[in-house]
Amino acid sequence: MLGPGKTAPLLLQNLLTYDPRYEPAAGRNLLTSPPPHYDPHAAPTSSVPRRNCRHDVQLKEEQSELPQKGVDPDENTVYRVAVYCRICRWHFDIWVDFRDNGLQDHPCRKTDLESPLHHFLFSGEEDPSRSGSLGGHTKPRSYTFYCSADKCPVTLRIRISPPRLSDSDIALLTDPANLRRRWERAKEIDGARADPDMAQPIEGPNYLNTYLFDSFNSTKAKPRIPLLNRKFLKTFGRDCDDMLKKLGFTFAVEVDAEGNSTDGWYLPRPSEAQHPLDSLETTTRNIIEDARYELNAIILSFPESERATARRNPLALVPARNYIELALGCDDYELREGGRRETRNSHREEDHPYYAGLGALSDFADRLLIFAYDRQVANDPVNTPYYFECLKDLAKGRNSETLDTQSAILESQGLFTRQDVTQAYRTLGIDPSHGPALSDNIITNQFKARLSDIGPRQVEEARSALRIIGLARGSDMLQRAASDSIETYAEALAWLNLPDSVELSGDDFVITMYTSKVNDSPQEAETGRMAVKIIADHRKSQRLRQWLETGQMDAAEMDAAEAYATLGITDRSSKLDPSVLQTLYEGMLSDSPENAQRLETALQKVRQDQENSYGSEQQQPSGHNFELHEWPVGCCNIGNTCYLNSVLQFLFTIKPLRDMVIDCDKHFQDLSPEALGPKRVGRTAVTRARAETGQQFVRELQGLFKHMITAREHNIRPERSLAALALTRGESTNIASESKPPTRPSSRLGKIGDMPVSGPMLPPGFQNTSMPPSPADSVMGDAEGDADSMKAMDLTASSDKPDNTMSTRLEPPSRPPPIPPRPQATADIGLKKLEDVAQQQDAAEILNNVFDLLSCAFQGEDVLQDGEQLDLIKRTFFSNVTTVRRTKDKDIPKSDLQDNVLVSTKGRDRSICAALDDEFGLTELEGGVTKYEIFDTAAPIQIINVRRLQFENGRARKDESHLALDKILYLDRYLKSTKSLSEEQLQELRNQQWQLQAELRALETRKKLLKETDFKDVDLPGVLDETACLVTKLEGSSPEAAGESLQASLEQRDPSPVPQEGIADQLNKRADELRPELTDIHDRMEKLEKQIDSVFEDCKDHPYRLHAIFMHAGSHSGGHYWIYIYDFQNDIWRKYNDETVTLESEETILKKVVQVRPPTSTGIVYVRDDVATEYTEALHRDLQEVKGSQSGETQHGDVEMMDTPSTNVVNMDDYTNLEVVEGREM
Repeated sequence: MLGPGKTAPLLLQNLLTYDPRYEPAAGRNLLTSPPPHYDPHAAPTSSVPRRNCRHDVQLKEEQSELPQKGVDPDENTVYRVAVYCRICRWHFDIWVDFRDNGLQDHPCRKTDLESPLHHFLFSGEEDPSRSGSLGGHTKPRSYTFYCSADKCPVTLRIRISPPRLSDSDIALLTDPANLRRRWERAKEIDGARADPDMAQPIEGPNYLNTYLFDSFNSTKAKPRIPLLNRKFLKTFGRDCDDMLKKLGFTFAVEVDAEGNSTDGWYLPRPSEAQHPLDSLETTTRNIIEDARYELNAIILSFPESERATARRNPLALVPARNYIELALGCDDYELREGGRRETRNSHREEDHPYYAGLGALSDFADRLLIFAYDRQVANDPVNTPYYFECLKDLAKGRNSETLDTQSAILESQGLFTRQDVTQAYRTLGIDPSHGPALSDNIITNQFKARLSDIGPRQVEEARSALRIIGLARGSDMLQRAASDSIETYAEALAWLNLPDSVELSGDDFVITMYTSKVNDSPQEAETGRMAVKIIADHRKSQRLRQWLETGQMDAAEMDAAEAYATLGITDRSSKLDPSVLQTLYEGMLSDSPENAQRLETALQKVRQDQENSYGSEQQQPSGHNFELHEWPVGCCNIGNTCYLNSVLQFLFTIKPLRDMVIDCDKHFQDLSPEALGPKRVGRTAVTRARAETGQQFVRELQGLFKHMITAREHNIRPERSLAALALTRGESTNIASESKPPTRPSSRLGKIGDMPVSGPMLPPGFQNTSMPPSPADSVMGDAEGDADSMKAMDLTASSDKPDNTMSTRLEPPSRPPPIPPRPQATADIGLKKLEDVAQQQDAAEILNNVFDLLSCAFQGEDVLQDGEQLDLIKRTFFSNVTTVRRTKDKDIPKSDLQDNVLVSTKGRDRSICAALDDEFGLTELEGGVTKYEIFDTAAPIQIINVRRLQFENGRARKDESHLALDKILYLDRYLKSTKSLSEEQLQELRNQQWQLQAELRALETRKKLLKETDFKDVDLPGVLDETACLVTKLEGSSPEAAGESLQASLEQRDPSPVPQEGIADQLNKRADELRPELTDIHDRMEKLEKQIDSVFEDCKDHPYRLHAIFMHAGSHSGGHYWIYIYDFQNDIWRKYNDETVTLESEETILKKVVQVRPPTSTGIVYVRDDVATEYTEALHRDLQEVKGSQSGETQHGDVEMMDTPSTNVVNMDDYTNLEVVEGREM
């Protein structure tokens, strides 16, 4: 399918009325684009903008290779007709190439009954970027066309060029005001020698024409014009310099023998004359020739009395239209009776739009109109109804027996018009304006529903209507439905009203729907059996085939495809992580416990299929094929604490931290009262017990790090005491007494089967109406820890408001509020207790607690302004973030230390920069107050946590939107100032971005209003349409009852009178108004998002590189953690999944995963580019032989044994009798 075209006469008419100057205002290219389809019900519009020049083209003979009347072109013929318009002075070059093109060796000609005229299709524009740029409509443009006839070799090239002399150039030469100023200036320069009379308007074009003529004969004429020549000085002066240079004149200073200098202009030097077909490019000679033709047209525009003074007679005008018609083969085409052959470029008369729709003119004979129709249909079959409509209407308008006969023949062959398609939609009860947007399945279902409500006479009408719609849409499915035949799998499903999903339309359901259909319409039993057979063959279902033969069907046995579909797994070609598979299964089980047996069967099938494809888990290697010394170790799960392993692996890769932990004795805090007195961590005084707990944690971490370096295994198991210290807060690791109830409100979300479901504190007044499933490895929470953690304080609290009063409606905080301290662990802690504590935290909380423990354990380097200890942790991970609150009078800045930034996806896929823009951007608070945030100083390592826990209608859920990550993140836009931009310059850019974001938020609000309704997946226009359909049905069944019912319903909402007449039409009309608004909103939002992204596109002074990604798979109530870490030294990514460490591709890590409960990022770590290799080292191994070790034993590094100074510290002996239990992962 190529598209509509134009016969040669119409293309010529379009060329002679096409004006590039006004194309942007017209909205389309009159020459290359097909005319819009005519709407008989719309107000008539002119096809040619009224400002367009109706070109009066004149020949440029020396640039042309002209056709000769009565001489046919052969296989070597190329015509070139070069013309210009004497009105607008634009230039047109037309090349018609007949050269042999293989099998295309028979050009169209009048004597050819099949192809009496060329029918041109637009091929393309040469360098369209030039025409699309600023001022593109004033630059030369070239278009190519080719004849659509199978055997015709003709190609057509049209070049359109603007005048060599612009309107401003002409004004310089002819405007009396300019001439007077130039004359006054000449008298100042030349004094008494100046010409006593001002130049006349005709003199400038006249002299310039003479100069250009002389340039062709420079040997006979003076090649140089002195600047002080009296005629030249008053006519051109110095303000025509640019124009003269453009035409090839050169300015020079000449020094005579006596040393006197004289300024003057040298005439242009045109290139040698060449054959018009030698080159497609414009030569300097062509430029001068074009300028002379333009000057000739200008001179001829003056009255004859003024032209009498011209030094050179104007060139004779040679009309060029006939030559163009000869070249295009349309100089003597057959006319209708009483027709006239002329192109309507000299007046405002226009043909009926249906002629242009066929690519023809109104003076065409009937035979040529039929030819034009045939060519349009052959090249643009999808619009056949419109072309048939054009032909049919013109036959009536011309009262043509020939066209009437042809229309009747076509109609008998099944052709139809657009009005027929519109009526067909109405016959099926479908709004014609909605038809193109509806799927074939929806139309088929509407057709079937219609059949059940109509009598036998109307059935054939409905089938005819469906056939017309099917033909118009090019849909085989609709055409087969109209003929009541079923051939494809999709049609069989549609006939039985089955969904596409195998999971939702299993074999049993197929038979159920067949039975239902046949019970309602027994005469369709045979068609129904055909549908079942097609489905059975497509699925290769032995059970359905058995039913077709015997009428009985054995119990179904789930196959692998059905098992994967049941668990929502779309990609069967990839190896699945067993822990992720288990997480997926348990999440679906918690959502649909009634499907437990089916889900369990599906899980076993998938596991079996995975083992068959990839081997059993026991057969798998330890995660890689690398030698021990060249690969990191994994950390075995010591219960449901897989996210703790992710945190430990991440900490190990931070080289300064790892070195300090391994060499901790040199950095430990002095525990004397004097030394501890001023020590503050997390805005809290550090007690001796708290410092001792921190140092014990560091000892445990030291042993783990040493083991990770020296282990001669692929994986190791962290000590449970390390987990207990990392997972608990406060001055000890004691967990509250088992029998003692909590002394403060719990942050848990409830219990299921005596198992806690935990998470961040709920909003005030929140009533928990749902019971989430029990957790596995973790709770999908976003809580940020208690007040001990060094976090930015909540800036929206009531005490910070300008009036210091509490509002009844609180602003949603930019970060979740702190949660109460976690229960403490006792010295006799067991694995189950440890898991209980673990269930209340996620990786972000663990990391916050670890930072506090490390700061408590180590000696500080200095003291910050608020008394907080400055140490390695603060220098490496903490940023100084300033929150600026804007009131009407002033900006109020407030600075805080933050070890992470918390962002949100807002329930939709978005980029990391978009999420950060929301966090740092302008936020509206109560009382007209706004706030925004900036980095005063940004930490070398930036941790970005993602809000995944959301609450909707009182229920918790995990936000599974994809957060697109950049490999390099530029923090310039979030900094107070950068290397290139001052604070003021950056603020100006932020203001620009905020203005765009405000508009985007307003559009989001409007879009939400139009998209979100009480009906799933139905927007507001759809609701209005459905309501209109309901009103129509009610009025059809019982108009009086419908009116009373609707009136009463509407009066309950609005007591104002409701017109009962035309309610359905009003609803449909409003729906039609809202649909384009939704489209416009979507387009505008996309444009705004691109503009927002581009505000800071040049700000790249502060790059940060992606280092680690914390991942979570599961639901809000539980799941499984792992981490991806980038090795800067070896340029590879690794996946750390508990005891296995595997190589992972960057594409796999960064791409969006499409499946049920997809894994999502919960934490992202970026490292400043200049310190990336200095601060991180993912691989650090030093395998050493340890004397006395036995095979299979692991040796820890030496640890100094010290007496425990407090009974609150964990007693390691209490762990000796604990059984190691592998935690169940989701």
